[in-house]
Amino acid sequence: MLPDLALQALGAYPGWSLPLALFAVIAGASLQTAVGFGFALVAAPVLLFVDPGLVPVPITLAALLMTAGNFAIYHRHADWRGLGWIGLGNLPGYWLGGLALTLLPVAQMAMLFGLLTLTMVGLSISHLRFAPSARWQFPMGALSGFSGVTTSMNGPPIALTYQHSPGIQVRGTLSVYFFISNLILIGLFASLGKLDQQALMSGLLLVPGVLLGLWLGRYLTGWLDAGRTRRAVLWVSAVSAVVVMVRYGGPVIGFE
Repeated sequence: MLPDLALQALGAYPGWSLPLALFAVIAGASLQTAVGFGFALVAAPVLLFVDPGLVPVPITLAALLMTAGNFAIYHRHADWRGLGWIGLGNLPGYWLGGLALTLLPVAQMAMLFGLLTLTMVGLSISHLRFAPSARWQFPMGALSGFSGVTTSMNGPPIALTYQHSPGIQVRGTLSVYFFISNLILIGLFASLGKLDQQALMSGLLLVPGVLLGLWLGRYLTGWLDAGRTRRAVLWVSAVSAVVVMVRYGGPVIGFE
């Protein structure tokens, strides 16, 4: 039964499609392992192009494996107290995100998230310092929860909060945050009946890309830790904001 399902899943991606999907997963996993976030930014658009069925369940299964690997390596360096404040901030953020889904078009929410993130990046470049303290962790946790519900991009607010921290603390804190988030998502998908055999097989096809990305990402961390982590966080956050604005906010900014 299992081999038949695996062959059926492989047969659904002839020619270039599976190598392209694996390349996107490798690139995304490498980026997130090195910087702390960015997997969905790179992988999700390509997987949607290859097969919309790869999103959201199979990509979340791949993300769970990737974040589990990063959690195992970096969890000792996480800011656990800060994660508590971020988790508290998530709660109103989730509620506001759910409320926004019922009241506002997705395009407007995407524009709001994108503009807020770009504003934070701009303020970060100025003399304003985002410090990993409750003063910033709680509201950034709320923004992360809101953007996670509305646009599936919850990494930039947390990464910006820790942009001045050592690279290993950024990766440690984000690895714990994303691992727990993905566990919650998988539980949600299972409760909704979305975690079927086809989704599991499609997720398994992405595993080689995750493992290779984890391996490659480890080689980038030393380069980033030599004073480049903050710049990487700012760049990935800004690109994330632009991608969300273009992908979801197209009607508002003139792209259909």
